[in-house]
Amino acid sequence: MKIGNQIHQLRKLSGMTQEQMAEKLHVSRQTISKWESGNTLPDLESMVRIGRMFQLSLDDLLLKEDEKMTERNEKITLEDLMEIHLHNRRMTLLLVSGLIFLMVSLMGIIFVGVLRSTTLSIEYMLYRYMAAGEYAYAPVDYAGLLIPSVIAGLLGAGLCLWYVIQNRRGRS
Repeated sequence: MKIGNQIHQLRKLSGMTQEQMAEKLHVSRQTISKWESGNTLPDLESMVRIGRMFQLSLDDLLLKEDEKMTERNEKITLEDLMEIHLHNRRMTLLLVSGLIFLMVSLMGIIFVGVLRSTTLSIEYMLYRYMAAGEYAYAPVDYAGLLIPSVIAGLLGAGLCLWYVIQNRRGRS
């Protein structure tokens, strides 16, 4: 890779504009543009500043691409770190989503249990204190109330299982 292309790539990966980079290196924006286009090469002092700015040695900046390829296989690049970060964000989102669904499911099941207990207590009180013949038994279908909780629990368990599978696959 030519030095100009490498400077351009480093600048873009860091999110800097040509003006921002020029300001940090104490050169003009046009100078940065000429370096990136390959019209001129940076002087030694500028190369040292670029190396310090991007935490690269002069060898990394000046070596030809084929010489770097043997070293690149052993080093983690900025692109590798960005890919790892994106993967970790996705995996965290997957795990958190699964745990949230499991919590919603657990809360739903607890709610239905409390509702059932309360309803049974009220039924007992009404049966005991109401006159015979005036009390009509009306059972509540608790299974229908549990369906959303069970679905949320299954979805949460599925997401957590998917997280475990993906995590093991990533380690292999």
